[in-house]
Amino acid sequence: MKRLFLTGVFINLAFLIIGVTWIAPIEAHKDRAEFALAAKVAPAPAAPASVVAGGPMTVALNQWSITPQASRIPAGSVTFTVSNDGMMTHEFVVMRTDTPAADFHIGSFEGERPRVNEDTVGTNVGETGDMTAGANKTITIDLKPGHYVFMCNLPGHYGLGMHTDFTVT
Repeated sequence: MKRLFLTGVFINLAFLIIGVTWIAPIEAHKDRAEFALAAKVAPAPAAPASVVAGGPMTVALNQWSITPQASRIPAGSVTFTVSNDGMMTHEFVVMRTDTPAADFHIGSFEGERPRVNEDTVGTNVGETGDMTAGANKTITIDLKPGHYVFMCNLPGHYGLGMHTDFTVT
């Protein structure tokens, strides 16, 4: 009887050990997977305001987004204060075009990685040129009413999402 009791205890103990060794790694892996997913999914930027009432218009460049202070402004002289909040070099290009940013053709030309051929999508009305990570630049552009696209056209950047539509009224 004592032997049967001890056998039962050992069997239960064995199942407990097996359960702990199998379940604990699964739970730990689940936590790591949720943490990794949370780290990969950044919160969406806040929707831009519709109109900037005077003063400079701020624009943030990042991996892989362009976030203007507003998505619509009145026509006239606009001073853009651009910050490269990303981890690598970016540029800020302002294109006047009737084509939505998502419809721009991205191709390879001049032996470079894919980017937009600015000569075929509209008119470049101003740009900052290359900005290293952490850099800030200010440019002033006279904008007429119409549709514009803000973009980073360094090779590969446009295709990774560095563009946004913009309206001047």
